[in-house]
Amino acid sequence: MKKSEVIGFVESQKSLHLYQNVKDAFVEVLSKLPDNEFQKVKNDLIIMAFHEGVKGQVMHFPSRISKFAVMQLYVPKEMPEDVLRHVIAHELGHFMQGRNYVESDGTKLEDDANEFAKKLGYPRSHNINN
Repeated sequence: MKKSEVIGFVESQKSLHLYQNVKDAFVEVLSKLPDNEFQKVKNDLIIMAFHEGVKGQVMHFPSRISKFAVMQLYVPKEMPEDVLRHVIAHELGHFMQGRNYVESDGTKLEDDANEFAKKLGYPRSHNINN
């Protein structure tokens, strides 16, 4: 995949328009995905970023026929860069799982998402509280 394709996808995510640091982090993290995983993200994921203090937000999206997912991110003003990148990579790990949590999963989905982030080079850091 070309970096320009990643940048184009990130720019298409309208809720990121106020957050250059978040856009930069997405470009960095998404650039590390294998092509097939990036294509899945590009085709099936919508990113919703909320800045600190937002009570609600409405975004309009074109209709889709196929299955898609929405990644919601709360972005505090003072989020350390390593935490931001880990959170993005971790949530991409959940997206790649292709399903929601069920109680019988225990910590498996979280553990797998952390492992996915670690494989991309964004391990859980000491700056992450929970």
